[in-house]
Amino acid sequence: MKKLIVLLVSCLLTVSLAVTAAAAGGSPKIVDNANLLTSYEETSLEEKAEALVEKYEMDVVILTVKSTNAEDITAYADDYFDYYGYGIGSDYSGVLLVLSMAEREWAISTCGETIDALSDYAQDQIMDEVTPMLGSEDYYEAFSTYLDLLDEELAASTQELNIFQRIIISLVIGAIAGGITILVMRSKMKTVRRQSAAVDYVKQGSYYLRDQRDIYLYSRTSRVRKQSSSGGTSTHRSSSGRSHGGSRGRF
Repeated sequence: MKKLIVLLVSCLLTVSLAVTAAAAGGSPKIVDNANLLTSYEETSLEEKAEALVEKYEMDVVILTVKSTNAEDITAYADDYFDYYGYGIGSDYSGVLLVLSMAEREWAISTCGETIDALSDYAQDQIMDEVTPMLGSEDYYEAFSTYLDLLDEELAASTQELNIFQRIIISLVIGAIAGGITILVMRSKMKTVRRQSAAVDYVKQGSYYLRDQRDIYLYSRTSRVRKQSSSGGTSTHRSSSGRSHGGSRGRF
């Protein structure tokens, strides 16, 4: 009987831990395999990353490794994200930053909605500030700054998306209202018949044309839209077949 109780308690604990892990996104957000951080620093960054996950419903992961063992660091980042269960929602939204110490390289891998939310330009802006800290081996400060800047970029991207959605909604409502107005006006003009010439609207003998001149009332100017500094996002396929965005560099 005691063995049965112990077994039941063990099963309940296992299920409880599994549910807790699933609610937290399934996997740790800070994976320091290169041992660059203290326990306190790792916990602090984990809490910070988890806050971003909850705020934006996108996975946020930082990974450090001693070496990629000659594997391309972009492929390494993509595969780690895919095969270690990261990503939120049906499109596996999230972003992973990996640091390889032997190669002195870093790479960012984005997936799902995060591909559009974090453009190539945004990634460059973030890493321009973070890379010097990595070079000076101030890893905790570098990762903390990275998460802060990531928060700023995602917040700006979310705001732009909300504004775009409001504009679309306003245009749709305006089009519907305009269409209804036109239909109402047309329904009140059933007795009006279209005329083929302007003379049909002028009373005979009431109008005399004494002078004729060609006057250009309008001019047309062609403009080429300038590309936004925010740019777009380049994508590629990982070994799992998923679409990823991202960038890479050295420190």
